[in-house]
Amino acid sequence: MKLLIVDDEIYAIQGILDGVDWKKLHFQEILTANSYAQALNHFMKGSIDVLLCDIEMPYGSGLDLVEWIKANHPETVCIFLTCHDEFDFARQAIQLQCLDYVLKPAAPEVLEQVLQKAENVITETQQRQEYEQYGKRYVRELAQPSNDTSGSGRRPDNVIEEVESYIQKHISESFTVEEIARHFYLSADHLTRLFKKQHGQTLIDYITEQRMTLARQLLEENQLTITMISARVGYSNYSYFTKMFKKYYGKTPREYQADFRQS
Repeated sequence: MKLLIVDDEIYAIQGILDGVDWKKLHFQEILTANSYAQALNHFMKGSIDVLLCDIEMPYGSGLDLVEWIKANHPETVCIFLTCHDEFDFARQAIQLQCLDYVLKPAAPEVLEQVLQKAENVITETQQRQEYEQYGKRYVRELAQPSNDTSGSGRRPDNVIEEVESYIQKHISESFTVEEIARHFYLSADHLTRLFKKQHGQTLIDYITEQRMTLARQLLEENQLTITMISARVGYSNYSYFTKMFKKYYGKTPREYQADFRQS
């Protein structure tokens, strides 16, 4: 991430650079500017992820700068840093959709917290955009003939294979359909429809089937206790595992194991 600090007071900028523990944050590049014009010059050279800006500066205020940024680089997260605790400034900051309004002199830990908040906003935005882009691309792929390999090359059956592989690798963990869908940048409903179309069963039923099949195999091997098997197939609650196993096979795990030994 890239951070731009703008303040007409050079010592104020240096105080931020020296005071903040940058190891706690994830900025690969930290730029500085002492005026509205210098700040614009940085934006002309490339995008800025986070702006930390004073309000009152000669030859163009921080409010003017943020207004220009919102019009030309709306993805930039803006934070005002000012010594003026005035309602009018705060109101304008809200209108400009700034993330925060920090009063000088700000303690390093306060700046670290607000910059961490900015990083979180950027990360969440990037994840949402990635999700949306993948979803749009995936919808386009679904509309293409099944033998079409254009675009990203990921067909519905390829995604289902990846989901199946994911379930096998994480079978001992507790997970939901929503969590699996998020992992593959799909909605839970869309993934469920794809899975049912290909397998003729819901994703929940498939997961249960895989857990029960593995549980039966482990019971037949007779190398683990039933409690250990329960955990191995993703059920931390022994009673619930027993209930699900009996519902699936008509016998409790202990009954199934006893019958298998006698056969």
